[in-house]
Amino acid sequence: MLLEALDTDLLEPRLALEANYLCGVVLARRGDPLEAAHRFQLCVRQDPRFFPALDAWGNVLAGIGDARGAIEKYKRALAVAPGALAAHVLFNYGVVLLRNGYNLRALRKFRESFRRDPRNGDAAYMTGLCFLNLKRPRGARKWFKEALEIEHDSPQYMTAMGNALAMEQRDKEATVMFQMALHDDPEFHDAWYNWAANLAARGDYANAIRKVKSGLKHHPHSFELLTQQVFCLRQMGAYDAALAAVAHTRSLLGNAPYADRAPHFADLLAANEAGALRALGRGQQARAVLLKHLRQSVDACPAAIAELRYHDSRALAKARRMELTVSVAPAHEAGFADEEPGRPRAYQRTYWVMASNLKEARRLVRELEPQDATVRFDPEVRQLEHHSNADGGVTERTPAIFAD
Repeated sequence: MLLEALDTDLLEPRLALEANYLCGVVLARRGDPLEAAHRFQLCVRQDPRFFPALDAWGNVLAGIGDARGAIEKYKRALAVAPGALAAHVLFNYGVVLLRNGYNLRALRKFRESFRRDPRNGDAAYMTGLCFLNLKRPRGARKWFKEALEIEHDSPQYMTAMGNALAMEQRDKEATVMFQMALHDDPEFHDAWYNWAANLAARGDYANAIRKVKSGLKHHPHSFELLTQQVFCLRQMGAYDAALAAVAHTRSLLGNAPYADRAPHFADLLAANEAGALRALGRGQQARAVLLKHLRQSVDACPAAIAELRYHDSRALAKARRMELTVSVAPAHEAGFADEEPGRPRAYQRTYWVMASNLKEARRLVRELEPQDATVRFDPEVRQLEHHSNADGGVTERTPAIFAD
């Protein structure tokens, strides 16, 4: 309140710069990202080389889902930040890249961040995480080892090492790492989840469910653990039990819409619910679950898209893979004032489709957007490679990119 009450126009320039920066930091922590971004913008206008404001501005934009804007600010910050101090900017830049699926580019940023600040265990850990996402467990182990040498009792780093060992099918060593993580912190959620996930990955669904239940004793509202349980029950053929667990899990997801992991697990839950319904012969209901999820979500939803394509099973003797971009205007958008909270927002996204012709490709895409929305197709369509004996359907889509 004191910072906001200051008239920065009356302050000496350097004090005004610091006051706007501190006020922006407070506003960001208070949950007012747009006003925080305005304060950081004022700082940069006064001093284009003031990299802390550029870095913080990037963090705010990343927090509201504007990855491209955040990256532009990080690039500007790196152009003016002194060598050692650039490590923090590089780390934040890497986080945004990783969240948006650019594992190799993120890896380079985290590795450079660690080179400039060799005592930052998180930079080593994140580098290892990128290697893990790239299915390169040996590289991941090297970097998780670096992280553990800095902070040897971190349950997070131990769990990551367990994941790398499990990927190499060194199951006994992986189990030891998960046990060590939970010995140091019996309530560490990610150790329970990853231990269960790795057991499920090798088909040991009964023991995976046991780990889920152990984790739920500490975290009864964990939608991650409950989604894993739904998956295991489905794989074991316990379809009714899996479906019984879906409603509770979805309610927990609904109460955590802003959690970083919520969209990923909502996608997995929809795919597993549809898979269980399909196995019970309720194909129409399964398809409805997938379409509802895909139409409501602004995310890429790879699991639901894969399940829908499998469910529909369109075998094509000849097909083309096409790239189509759509602009979507949600219904009733004109009924809201521009600044009114909750106003539906227009967006764009790109789809990749396997189809016999453009008309069919557009039909498949249109089906996955809200039925009452206005959907316009970009006239430029990239005709990619030709295929023989291919499965038709949407193969991939990007998250929504909002117009404002």
